[in-house]
Amino acid sequence: MSPSIRSRDGGSMLLSVIFIILVMAALMTGLARLSGQSSQQLVYEAQALNARLAAESALERKVFELLADINASAAVTTEIRGCAAEAETGPRHTVDETGTIQINVVAKGSCSTGPITVIRNIEVEVIE
Repeated sequence: MSPSIRSRDGGSMLLSVIFIILVMAALMTGLARLSGQSSQQLVYEAQALNARLAAESALERKVFELLADINASAAVTTEIRGCAAEAETGPRHTVDETGTIQINVVAKGSCSTGPITVIRNIEVEVIE
């Protein structure tokens, strides 16, 4: 081969290698960004589950208290694994002429980790 042909091939190969490096760098950047979003979503889901479990814990304690004494009106608070929860009763309603009482109980659980705060609310009705 003559030297003039060889030098033209070498330049196109260099451009191909630079193009492939740029494409691979773009793919790696996209994968790194996707991985970061995935881990943030995982933290959010874990905190959401902890907030829900804390709310359920407070709710169960309040319902148990109401089953023992339907007139118990104090709020119940609890803390589980760094998450706070509170359950309180809403207004009382008389369901029918027999005097059956219906009470709404609302529990709120919240978890915070850095900039993420997750709140879960659960509501049930207790009937005497």
